[in-house]
Amino acid sequence: MSDLSARLGALTPEQRRRLSSGLRARQTRQPEAAAAPPARLRHSLYFFASADHADASAYYPFVLEAAARADEAGLHAVWLPERHFVDFGGFSPNPAVLAAAVAARTRSIGIRAGSVAAPLHHPARVAEDWALVDSLSGGRAGISFASGWHPDDFVLARTDYADRRETTFRSIEEIRALWRGDALPYPSTAGTTPQIRTRPRPVTAELPVWLTATGTRRTFTDAARAGYGVMTALLGQTMTALRENIAHYRQAWRDAGHPGEGDVVVMAHAYVSERDDLEDFLRPAMHAYLRSFRNQTGGGDDEVLVESAYLDFLTGPSLLGSPAKARGVLAELAAAGADEVGCLVDFGLPAADVLAALPALFGLRTPSAPTAAADQPALIPEVSA
Repeated sequence: MSDLSARLGALTPEQRRRLSSGLRARQTRQPEAAAAPPARLRHSLYFFASADHADASAYYPFVLEAAARADEAGLHAVWLPERHFVDFGGFSPNPAVLAAAVAARTRSIGIRAGSVAAPLHHPARVAEDWALVDSLSGGRAGISFASGWHPDDFVLARTDYADRRETTFRSIEEIRALWRGDALPYPSTAGTTPQIRTRPRPVTAELPVWLTATGTRRTFTDAARAGYGVMTALLGQTMTALRENIAHYRQAWRDAGHPGEGDVVVMAHAYVSERDDLEDFLRPAMHAYLRSFRNQTGGGDDEVLVESAYLDFLTGPSLLGSPAKARGVLAELAAAGADEVGCLVDFGLPAADVLAALPALFGLRTPSAPTAAADQPALIPEVSA
């Protein structure tokens, strides 16, 4: 903090305002009541590490161990993202590979892609990769799809970057059809157009599908109209905005005539502990994580703004802090309309510390909360676009 303090005299008025707002929140926010969160809010683990925070030889065993412990504790699912040629989230270039390893280490927990960038893959490849995960896991696979995040990733794409949204929705429906066992025509470079039927056959008859949303209202609405669930995050989205987006999603779902209410999963940073030095303990990891996020999204590398963002996370809508504070945020998420919280645990802390803190995180679930197998949402999804 000494380096940060030395820079305060050079702050712009806007930087002063943002930093002081975080400090005021830290000083004035009172601990939430220790009431248990609503049992209907499913609890999952989410992984999204920056590629420069750990060595790969240590990171992947950590993911497998954390997933195994979540499975034993009865959590609902494990979410594994996809990233390619940027550091942020760079440990998962193809989530199906890591998902297959998780399937072999677990027995009942759901195994989800959060997400697959549909324009970067042939639909037949996605259908086959995840059918294998579904087979290995006994029917526990599901995919949240995205239209692609970083332009550099589109060196892998089959269609133009400008058409990525349209490509995504078309690919999702093709993947769902292949998953059901339909044969689809695809042209080859040999001049033929064979009817392709993918193998292996999955265990589940219908592929569970979500659409990854950063907070853009249009994505929530489009997902609802198509009959997909939504995977979103509190990173870059306030609780108020989340509540409004979920409300629009539910209304669009009803307007489209789909049965049920859809499904909304929200990612939140998580480290639950009563340690007295928690703010200082989390600061280096969260600073590095937020700096990586800002650099990849064009936000720049201003340490004052990174510190302000960190304080907003620590005191605001995240699962960083005491069990009482985390339960309060879970209650807020449930009140906002979320169906599931994906607890992001790999934001840069040492693996041993994360694993040691998992029991406190798992303890946030109410004793009577359903286990993963009984807690499956009624519809994800049942109708096509």
